[in-house]
Amino acid sequence: MKLAKYFSILIASLSIANVSLIANQQPNVILIMVDDMGWADSSTYGSEYYQTPNMTRLAKQGMLFTDAYSASPLCSPTRASIMSGQHPARLRMTEAILPSSVEVPRALPAEKGDYLGQVQNRNNMPLEVTTLAETLQGAGYHTAHIGKWHLAPSDDNWNASDKSFNAEHQGFDFVIGGGHLPGPTDYYSPYLDTNSGRVIPNLSPGPAGEYLNERLAQESIQWISSVKDSEQPFYLNLWHYAVHGPIIPKKDLLPKYVELRDAGAGQRCPEYATMVESVDNSIGILLNWLDQPENSALKENTFVILTSDNGAVIHNEIDGNPWSSNRPLRGGKANIYEGGTRVPWIVRWSHTPAGTICHTPVVSTDIYPTVLELAGIQADASVVLDGRSIVPMLQGEAQEDEPIFVHFPHNKGMLNAASSFVRLGNWKLIRFYWAGADAKEHYYELFNLKDDPMEAVNLAEYYPQKVHELDDLLEEYLQDTDALVPLPNPSYAGKVVPPIRLPEGHSKIKSPSVRPRSLRLENRIMQPFVSGSKTIQLIDEMGVERKTAAILYQGQEWVKVENLPDGTVKVSWDVSRKNGPAQVLFGWSGGHTAPEVDNWTLGPYLLDIK
Repeated sequence: MKLAKYFSILIASLSIANVSLIANQQPNVILIMVDDMGWADSSTYGSEYYQTPNMTRLAKQGMLFTDAYSASPLCSPTRASIMSGQHPARLRMTEAILPSSVEVPRALPAEKGDYLGQVQNRNNMPLEVTTLAETLQGAGYHTAHIGKWHLAPSDDNWNASDKSFNAEHQGFDFVIGGGHLPGPTDYYSPYLDTNSGRVIPNLSPGPAGEYLNERLAQESIQWISSVKDSEQPFYLNLWHYAVHGPIIPKKDLLPKYVELRDAGAGQRCPEYATMVESVDNSIGILLNWLDQPENSALKENTFVILTSDNGAVIHNEIDGNPWSSNRPLRGGKANIYEGGTRVPWIVRWSHTPAGTICHTPVVSTDIYPTVLELAGIQADASVVLDGRSIVPMLQGEAQEDEPIFVHFPHNKGMLNAASSFVRLGNWKLIRFYWAGADAKEHYYELFNLKDDPMEAVNLAEYYPQKVHELDDLLEEYLQDTDALVPLPNPSYAGKVVPPIRLPEGHSKIKSPSVRPRSLRLENRIMQPFVSGSKTIQLIDEMGVERKTAAILYQGQEWVKVENLPDGTVKVSWDVSRKNGPAQVLFGWSGGHTAPEVDNWTLGPYLLDIK
């Protein structure tokens, strides 16, 4: 398959004469970005702990996407992908901007003892990029950025004398925040870091007890009020710092979440929960203002999109409570599995059927071309856009699946091994660089996300043709974007491949891991003579049953597999329909935190049913 089939610049389709979509009026655009908010971090997406009635309210008024992706499992690359419309691999910004990031990144030779070399990260979004804000600004839009930016370089003390990469120089008329800081100095007024003296730029202190999330919503309303009566439309980035660390709970909400906490649940950190609800409160403040009768015309002509830059943090904890859990998805922030990159994504627009759910995969690079089509703006011919407009989807029309790519070539200890993935339809292939035989080949994990969203059963050995097909597509993407990939170590002498991944790097989980050392099936062969069913779990080295998921590989005509919420697998068979042997593949689906679920996939474990 040719990559050109899936990616086009889309210039021809973006016509300024497309007035039917915008009702003869360019829409206002509000892009709400929540930092580090995982796919499962809301009651809107099924959390039984976090309470987000305003996200649910927004979803009921618009379209909720179940299979939306950030372009990276870290913040800076995803933010750059939205502003540029380009893959992080093309920008060579594949990691969060840190003081160690560089102007001109390279793939470095491997150090002695490592099976591959490091890939450096760019320390800014290139100035030659024509940002979404610059394009809209050039078309007459008022533009504002309020909140986190993290697309500018910094020195070792998270300061920078060069402000040319800040939001105010990237197409925004009005800016609060907009610098290099990844997290706020404090979530409470006066928003001051008492150690360094740092503050959030252009944000004056509020009254005692004021919390940042609600304040940014009020600032957004104030700015919209200042431009809404002009003849020009507006574009607003409301990019929250929350729920990024430092975890500073909203005090008035803390008793409620302490009371609601289930000590056995994956999501059980009260402090984090208060921050989630506070973000939701800020969304409610903005929605309530738009709902005022005097703003009815404004609301009708305003396109609202809410999303996140990556999955939730599962590698830090407070008092033994992980900050969050992305379950049923696997992994989290800084990790290649679904929990690292599948994110909430909700759109409200007057042309979008209310209360609809979309299962077609979308990705953050789709935002730029979508907004341009909504606004009827034709991009400059030199602008490369890697995403596609999803305006038809937003109007309730079907669009074909296109491949989703994420390039994350960075080793993070147990959090992540250098890798890239492609998703096409229900299939997802992960390429782990140089982690195969003798560290001279890549190692692959293949998942069917429809039947196994937990990514518990690695199917690579059983579907080699699918691995080859998707890997060719992935390679074409890497070539097209001129991506930096890790260099192998020709002198690597390690005995275990894939190499053992140690609990180091960013992971700060102190509680002991529950990851099994080995797993097995109690019986590997079944030969039923009458129809029936059986509940099955994998057993660990101590003889303890573990949470399990399964995929039916052969025998679909007479054997059925059901993965149950309690971590058991129900296998059923109808011998009257038997026409040959059946095979079921099992994998471990347990664990909530990084040391448990981010390491190599165990198994699969084969059950033959004759």
